[in-house]
Amino acid sequence: MSSNDPIQLNYLVFDDEDEEKNQNGLQVKIPGFTCNLIFVNPTDFLIAEDNTFDIDGFKKEIVSKTKGYYISLIATDWNMLPQTTNHPELNGLEIVETLLKINEKYRKCPFLIYSGKPQEASNVLISKLKTEVCTDEVKEPIYSLELLSLLLELKIKFCARNSRFEEIMTLMKGEKTISQIVLNLLANFDSNLLVNTGNHNYDGKTIGSLVEMLSQDNDRGLKFIREFIELSIANYTEING
Repeated sequence: MSSNDPIQLNYLVFDDEDEEKNQNGLQVKIPGFTCNLIFVNPTDFLIAEDNTFDIDGFKKEIVSKTKGYYISLIATDWNMLPQTTNHPELNGLEIVETLLKINEKYRKCPFLIYSGKPQEASNVLISKLKTEVCTDEVKEPIYSLELLSLLLELKIKFCARNSRFEEIMTLMKGEKTISQIVLNLLANFDSNLLVNTGNHNYDGKTIGSLVEMLSQDNDRGLKFIREFIELSIANYTEING
């Protein structure tokens, strides 16, 4: 790989229209970067015969398609599947919650939720935050504090559907830090074995497993980036001479 080659950025999109895959290819372009789309259509997992949603198959598809890739952005349509006999309505918030159940690393990813009716998405969120749950066992109301904490912690942005591509590119550009670039480049060498760094935390691991580990632990990730750059400098200069 030449230093003149475009830097790879990987982003994950959920939408119930397959044409969205083609539109991303046409619309999402950042000079000097190659934007690699990973696309998942939740309707592929709707079982029409008994009106059920194959949530396990859906999760496996996400894991399979993202394995070995560092994800710079997650974008999702707000309203994709109505409620089925075994699963509530699949909307943008459900996508966020599903990803966090799959892997905590997604807690560090920026999310973009787009909708043709942004007010509808806002109303659903407000309604959910105001919901009280009372049972015989619980005498006091339980408010959706976990959801509120989640929304405050995560990097979630909402936008209108007709401005989604501009927002995707803006957020992707914001992810162009040195550490993101290094991790994205490393992800291209998924199965390669890392040796001779002199650090037992990294030696003997595949690069794919290392990227997975670093994406979940920001402190370790930054330390590795520093060490990686130091080793590169040593390789290209007479620092060790």
